[in-house]
Order: sequence, then C-alpha cells, then structure tokens
Amino acid sequence: MANTNMPGIKNSWSLLAFAKSHGDMKITKPSTYINSQTGEEFTARSCAFVHPTEKDDQGRNAVTFVGFSQNLGELSAAEIVKKQNELQVVELENGRYSLCEVGNGWDAVALDL
Repeated sequence: MANTNMPGIKNSWSLLAFAKSHGDMKITKPSTYINSQTGEEFTARSCAFVHPTEKDDQGRNAVTFVGFSQNLGELSAAEIVKKQNELQVVELENGRYSLCEVGNGWDAVALDL
C-alpha cells in the first residue's frame, strides 16, 4: 500500500547542477514553523538559492527554498561544501524541494541488456 502522506520524487539534480541553474546557495537563519499534522512548533533552517537575474513579482531576485531532508538533517555551510558531490536536490510531487544524499548503498543488478 502506498504512503499517501509522503510525496514521491518528481525530479532530481546534483547539488552543483541545481546551484548553476537556480543561483547562489545560502542557508537561512532558524525560523519557527508549525507541523501541519501534529500542530507542534519546531525550529528549522533551510537552503535558499538566489537567482542572479530572474526576478519575482516585486522585482527582487527570485529565491528557491530547499529544505533539508529528515534523513540528512541540517548541515552547516562547511559540511555542505565538504559533501557537495554527495548531495542532490529533489523536487517532490507537492512542488517542494529537498536537499538529500545521492542514493548510496545500493546493490548493482547485472541485467543481460
């Protein structure tokens, strides 16, 4: 049975490819949010990619927000730089973006192709 609470992955990019197309990466200051399912308050940081030329409706540089996946947890800027080749950004079916590790620990399947 499918888990309807967890959206699937719609698209993915390496972190470097995403940054090249979406702009400079920054980490936001901690903000307080409300969990829509439990009503609990929590504090979290996210990544913000600031596009150098695209503008939003108010004429400001367009920003794409990317959350840290639960499995990855929040990383510092130094940790992201160190792991940049191991990270990817995924677009979920709900339109949100998430930073996570590239799938690893997978076993190769030797198909007769």
